[in-house]
Amino acid sequence: MTRFLTCTALALAFGTPAFAQSPICGGISVVGEWVGGDEAGSDLTGAAAPFDGGGQVPIAGHLVRMFTLSADTDVRIDVAAVPAGDPYISVYDAAGAEVAADDDSGGDFAARVQTTLGPGTYCLAARSYESGVTDVSVQIGAASTFDGDGGTSAPQAPAAPEVAPPVVAAGRGAGCFEDGMASLGEGLSPATLGASATVTAGDAPALGFTLLESAPLSVLAESETGDPLIRLRDESGATLAENDDFDGLNSRIDMTAALAPGAYCIELEDLNGTDNSIDVRLESFDPAADRLRRLNAAEFAPTASDEVPVTDLGTLETALLQQVQASGDTTWFTFDLPAGGLLLTEAIGDGLDPMVVLFDRVGRRVGENDDGPEGLDSFLASRLLPGRYTLGLRLIDDSRGPVRLLMERYVPAQ
Repeated sequence: MTRFLTCTALALAFGTPAFAQSPICGGISVVGEWVGGDEAGSDLTGAAAPFDGGGQVPIAGHLVRMFTLSADTDVRIDVAAVPAGDPYISVYDAAGAEVAADDDSGGDFAARVQTTLGPGTYCLAARSYESGVTDVSVQIGAASTFDGDGGTSAPQAPAAPEVAPPVVAAGRGAGCFEDGMASLGEGLSPATLGASATVTAGDAPALGFTLLESAPLSVLAESETGDPLIRLRDESGATLAENDDFDGLNSRIDMTAALAPGAYCIELEDLNGTDNSIDVRLESFDPAADRLRRLNAAEFAPTASDEVPVTDLGTLETALLQQVQASGDTTWFTFDLPAGGLLLTEAIGDGLDPMVVLFDRVGRRVGENDDGPEGLDSFLASRLLPGRYTLGLRLIDDSRGPVRLLMERYVPAQ
């Protein structure tokens, strides 16, 4: 996943002994807490044990912990959600430059940074992919003060309950809630979602699972040779959702609202036969990952809060030719039209299959094209008013290669 974290260059200023109340670490926050209670007690270099900096990551915000180093030090930082979640962390120096970052190196979605830093003042910013407030344990210290793979002072998240392994050969052809129905797991919770099985639609036309706790989740069915279709049913047999071709021939269902505890069934069909191998799995629904996936597919235009790169092409006076290293993930551009008129947009792939999508300044889709009048190249003609626009360019498949982007502006005859 690509992330871009930016900082405004502001002066470093720390306020009261425990908290900062003016921009810190180059402006990443105005509220931060010293790991040792005050600046003098927050030097990791001479500390005998890691500091405990646990707390809460607010919705759409970050938890900030400040520390100092009096000499070059091998630093280790562990951040884990309690009891479950997916935090990610960045470390900034006093000027606001990011010097380290991590997402899942700590295992089970926990984040870990291990790096050598020089003398100075630093800030840890812990963020979360969860949609609500996330409780996190935080350990910050010299690497030598940690015991093996675990810390010495921070509370540990409770162990996830054991989950029954998938059973996929209970009975050939057993349908939803029939005797012998294959199982993906019993007593699942948000912390234990992740069950998977490789089956054929002939052997396992249905796979059941039970939820011990309410959870939003995703169901995926992927195959190299088959064409899976999936339906999610509840205990009454009602269809909650259905999907055929979410990504190519692969299928996906996202239940963004939490499902209630109970028994569920994934009904599986293969529109290309019954003996093709299909990977079926359950995942905890991740709203941040879902938004990034949809941005990469150009379903909507990015906003200022989205951490995706956007290239500003400036004002389009007459014409612009840009070479783009394109892929299946959308490359984003913004530009300004100084006056109303006709905009011609071409994406020339020389054998690749590009598509372009155009959005206005408020995110309305005003035009798109995959295969132009001839071949796989894209051609889009749009009558536009003056203003700012966003253009997305991507390849239809998972290939990668150079694409020439040509934009030409024509004004009405006077």
